[in-house]
Amino acid sequence: MWPCFSICCLSPWLLLGLVFLPLGQLCPAMCSCMDYHTIDCRDQGLPRVPSPFPLDVRKLLIADNRIRRIPADFFIFYNDLVYLDFRNNSITTLEGGTFSSSSKLVYLDLSYNNLTQLEARVFKSAEKLIKLSLGNNNLAAVDEAAFESLEQLQVLELNDNNLQTLNVAILEALPNLRTVRLEGNPWLCDCDFASLFIWLEENASKLPKGLDEIQCTVPVEDITIFLSELTEASFRDCKFSLSLTDLIIIIFSGVAVSIAAIASSFVLALIVNCFQKCAPSKDDDEDEDEDD
Repeated sequence: MWPCFSICCLSPWLLLGLVFLPLGQLCPAMCSCMDYHTIDCRDQGLPRVPSPFPLDVRKLLIADNRIRRIPADFFIFYNDLVYLDFRNNSITTLEGGTFSSSSKLVYLDLSYNNLTQLEARVFKSAEKLIKLSLGNNNLAAVDEAAFESLEQLQVLELNDNNLQTLNVAILEALPNLRTVRLEGNPWLCDCDFASLFIWLEENASKLPKGLDEIQCTVPVEDITIFLSELTEASFRDCKFSLSLTDLIIIIFSGVAVSIAAIASSFVLALIVNCFQKCAPSKDDDEDEDEDD
């Protein structure tokens, strides 16, 4: 009798080995491939993102390493990623187009890195993001359009950075935002902060600890206070203050009006002068009368 070669004749252990053979071949060195869709590369001292991965990886844990950058083409190859943990690495910047194919990404943790700024539309294609963690970086500037298209975002963490101001339009453009963390930043309680303060006061329920967790510095008095100690009346003088943009507009408007006035006076003077030259004089009229 010929040996049985049908799949039903194989032992369960051999079947298990056959199932996981492709995964073992694609699992990066120093990483643990827990299943076909989850790869754990945490705390391995990795200087760069290892490869290759299974192309259908959905959850990548790569925290606590020494990675300085996310390859710009990363999501082109791994566009099934749903969960990405890059926490506690050395990432200093996010290259343009890095997230251009991240349409399935739901969770992104970039906290405890060295990011200093966020450019416009840096997360443009990550429309399904629900949680974005950017806390404990060195962020000093966030472009007004940095989170453009993130309409599904529910949790945004910007805590413990170097932010002194933040355009309130950034938060207003996130309709599903439920939690925002802004504590641990050196906020300035100046007129530029007034709009953000009003938004925070109206949305205090979205702050994990309310206004008590956020502090700001009053420039004139050089004191630091909690936002819970402020009210809209604290910024009443800002209604009568002018921003640099306002001053520039006023200056250019004044210059334009002055130039227009000078030009009008010049044209008017020319017209008067021409009229005087063309009109008959009084002496000429008297001479004509005497001749008659």
